[in-house]
Amino acid sequence: MRRGLRSDPLSDTYERYALGLIRGPRRSERGPGRKRSPAGRRPSPPASLLARLEALSVKGWPERATLYTRSLPPGCVHCLDGRGSSISLTTLCNRDCFFCFNPRPRADVVSVHGRDVRSHAQAGRLLESLGVRSAGISGGEPLLFPARTLGLVKELRRRLPKLWIDVYTNGDLLTPRLLARLKAAGVDSLRLNLAANGYDPRPVRGALAVFPDLAVEMPVVPSDQGRLSALMGRLDGLGVRHLILHELFCSGHNAGLLRKAGCRTRARPRAFLTWSGVAASEASALRLVAEALEKKLRLSVYYCSTGTQQWIARKAWQT
Repeated sequence: MRRGLRSDPLSDTYERYALGLIRGPRRSERGPGRKRSPAGRRPSPPASLLARLEALSVKGWPERATLYTRSLPPGCVHCLDGRGSSISLTTLCNRDCFFCFNPRPRADVVSVHGRDVRSHAQAGRLLESLGVRSAGISGGEPLLFPARTLGLVKELRRRLPKLWIDVYTNGDLLTPRLLARLKAAGVDSLRLNLAANGYDPRPVRGALAVFPDLAVEMPVVPSDQGRLSALMGRLDGLGVRHLILHELFCSGHNAGLLRKAGCRTRARPRAFLTWSGVAASEASALRLVAEALEKKLRLSVYYCSTGTQQWIARKAWQT
């Protein structure tokens, strides 16, 4: 694993995002001066949409806007149980999506659970010490560095044979050979962000034969609701099992680009988070969940909101 060049400490965005996906370190490991954030109140989703979803027998937890139609992806189950973590393999990417809230400028650095690591072995030891049951390898675009990705997966699989491993990718760099190598190394599933390529399902078609349990995961851009609706139908026809919809997130790193795209952000982040949701994104996501139920899609649609993220992060910070 290459040692990344960095001139400043790992950003608070990364650390708090990672800690929000697991029970978190012991208090003694949190460092001096770090305090818990006070509990915050989150506005409820539109009552009419919630009533519509309730009538359609949606599953999940409405009080924190964690809703799904059929089943949850395995990695998400562990995350919601407080037993998941995240690995940022690099912040470099072959795309420059306006909605990306990763810190800028991008750098080729590796972090596990929000902490710098210098080797595959160190990454494995850290996840083992945390007792996680799932891990997502993301970026940036991790498949810019296939050898690094494969080496890390092999080390995690050797050290944690029962760990569920997802690789997050925009799908641009997937090839039949790379798909086979990822599978052989021990990757359980892929998470494909099709918002990065304009909602083109071609990467899904090529990957399904190797990873039948793959998921499509992406933010909900309110102005793209019609395109997302059409994509849901195509994914259902392809036999995709899970679609994960996120509220469109706003941080200090993407706020200007979001405003230029006409997205109105909320006044301040949720407690325990360093990002907030974009106005109208949640309503669009809930309409898509309702549509999936009304059309009886086999595709399971899961809405993971800032309310969901806050709930998980609160568990982490209070552990």
